[in-house]
Amino acid sequence: MEEYIEKYDTFTTKVVYNFQIGQGGIGDNIKFFMYALSLCIKRNYKLYYLVNNISIEKYIQLKHAKMYIRRDEIDFTHNVSDINSMANLPKNAYNIVSPYLFYSTFTHDGIDIIGQDVFEFSDEVRRNSLHILPQMMTNYISIHLRLGDRYLETDKTFVLCCNDERYYDEKRLCDLIEANIDKTILFFCENNHYKLQLKSKYNHIIITSCQIGHTGLLNTTEKQTLDTITELYLMSNSDTIVAASNSGFSLVASKFKNIPLVNIY
Repeated sequence: MEEYIEKYDTFTTKVVYNFQIGQGGIGDNIKFFMYALSLCIKRNYKLYYLVNNISIEKYIQLKHAKMYIRRDEIDFTHNVSDINSMANLPKNAYNIVSPYLFYSTFTHDGIDIIGQDVFEFSDEVRRNSLHILPQMMTNYISIHLRLGDRYLETDKTFVLCCNDERYYDEKRLCDLIEANIDKTILFFCENNHYKLQLKSKYNHIIITSCQIGHTGLLNTTEKQTLDTITELYLMSNSDTIVAASNSGFSLVASKFKNIPLVNIY
């Protein structure tokens, strides 16, 4: 990443990553940007992040401000509609890409950079983490269970994928918790009812009191966005992250500092 930034101003082919509300949550935003960046590094393309003035941009930010671009700075645009055309982009245009472009080709291994070399959490996120978990914690395991949009505790009229339900193996989840009873375990889930239910069964696990919301929905509050990104920050400081179901959230947390990610689904 350091070499890419040193050469950044010499690249002539420009790619603009455009992420807007409704195109996924914070995990999707970060993972697809890092995927696009990995492609651009290999091809010597200058990648920009288009500022859309959405809440998540306040709480997790690019380390290199030169990579930001605003709409009024863009003159001629070209919408990239096919991942295969990424190999031959016009040099006289700002080539716009969105997360949808990468859906069919994205793989976890396609991200070959470390997140903390690209992004950093805001001071507000760090302060908020101390309110959520007042005791400074080190050496812990994070378990993340994404149940799916069907289980979001929010007004269903705002939910984009009402039938989204993620597979998970509850027995494997419980077996893992029981096998690590001597370790500090943080359990994360977007459904508070399920968190409390599991806490009543395993009192030694730690859950947060965050106001969790899907950052890709229009009715998500500022507090929910801050708390959700704070949970991402806490997960990114784990010794190990266990993904109990498929989610970009746990993937991004692991990629932030190259933390081992264990899938149990």
